[in-house]
Amino acid sequence: MFRHWWFLRLLGSREPGPAAGSARGRGDGGRRRMTREQQEAVLQEWRVLRERLRGFAAERVALVGDVMRAAEPDFPAELATGPAGAAYLWAVEAYQAAGKLLDDDDADLPDLAAAVVLAERAVERLAAAHERLALRRPTAAAQPRCFYNPLHGPAVVRKPKGTKKQARRRVSPQQAAADRRPGCEQCRLAILAGQLPDVLPALLTVRRAWHRTRWVLVPYYALPQHLSPWSATACGAYDDTAPALVLRGDHRKGRTAPPPP
Repeated sequence: MFRHWWFLRLLGSREPGPAAGSARGRGDGGRRRMTREQQEAVLQEWRVLRERLRGFAAERVALVGDVMRAAEPDFPAELATGPAGAAYLWAVEAYQAAGKLLDDDDADLPDLAAAVVLAERAVERLAAAHERLALRRPTAAAQPRCFYNPLHGPAVVRKPKGTKKQARRRVSPQQAAADRRPGCEQCRLAILAGQLPDVLPALLTVRRAWHRTRWVLVPYYALPQHLSPWSATACGAYDDTAPALVLRGDHRKGRTAPPPP
């Protein structure tokens, strides 16, 4: 969905020959400056991606809302404060947090992805609440999500063969890179082939000399954690405190102003 990495050639390329030397002489570190046309191309790409993702997130959150209303459990008083009630309360807060992220006009791509992730996790937790209400242990554990793009399918769980020592001896550099983070089958295959996975991008504000501001697209997990709570948690997939964080508004801490429309 987000294989839009053509702009990487605009951001980090080096000019060969004398042009590179003159760029370094200007204190630009050998990097080619981004022209207005290139900057607008990056922002336009981001706007298109955000519009597409906002529409997808709205559909998912609306669908989850229908499920939440149709499957609202009827708790006996003695179970309302137990594990079943806690699971249902978490599901409700996750759904509310997803709606809050979706309603944010300044939301970036990871915020909208987090809305989808939290909405879908709300359904998983709602199912667990019904299981516990029936005095049964939840039968279906939540599947790990692809870290590179949480909107992909579930992450592939690789079971090592043989002993740990034998497994370490057989691992290639590509295999080690693929095992570094949980990834879906498509992303793992790309890494094993030495290619970039289809990562979820995010818009990063870069302040340069002469009071200039530039916006660049980077992998969402490359954002500093003080700028984004999603970079280390796969957009809330691996963080049970994410709904409460969003409902408090703490997910906006450190966020810079979005680019002008």
